[in-house]
Amino acid sequence: MIHKLGDIAEIQFGLYEKPLAEGEVKYLHAGHFNNLHKPAKFEESFVKLNGKNNKFLLQPNDVILAGKGHRTFAWAYSLDFGQAIPSSLFYIIRTQSSVVLGEYLAQYLNTEKIQYNLKLIGAGGTITSIPKKELEEIKVHIPALKEQKKIVDFIELLDEDLRLTQELLEKRTALKKGLINKIMSENI
Repeated sequence: MIHKLGDIAEIQFGLYEKPLAEGEVKYLHAGHFNNLHKPAKFEESFVKLNGKNNKFLLQPNDVILAGKGHRTFAWAYSLDFGQAIPSSLFYIIRTQSSVVLGEYLAQYLNTEKIQYNLKLIGAGGTITSIPKKELEEIKVHIPALKEQKKIVDFIELLDEDLRLTQELLEKRTALKKGLINKIMSENI
């Protein structure tokens, strides 16, 4: 079934705030995510909860989408990650869990076709900025929840395979350097 994103989710920008060096609530920026759109590192990027910023606190099944900047990508929030608030670079897409899994929606938004469409929508200035009204009009193909879960599980297996392959490549590269250094030092 095909739905407009605005019909299956509430969309708002994240919070604009100066990050703190330490705290309990992570303050997400694009630089915190690797090339697989996974959170990679957090250093000195926190905010304190106060009554005004609670509405930006990510909830289960939320998806964030980088709507400004040079890198457009989506990521699905999970409670395992801990409390987090995205910066105003991101849209918070609060999905209807009875219709779509956040993980599925993030993967869908990261497909080449949708990424291309998002770049077209955000084009015009020197820095990409996706207007909310156009984002709400994005059409999302949504299969049954069971099928969404199968798709997400398959993609997670592929991501794990990529991670393990990268780790193996790094170890082989280190082994090669070590062997070359040993061989060369014996001949010097």
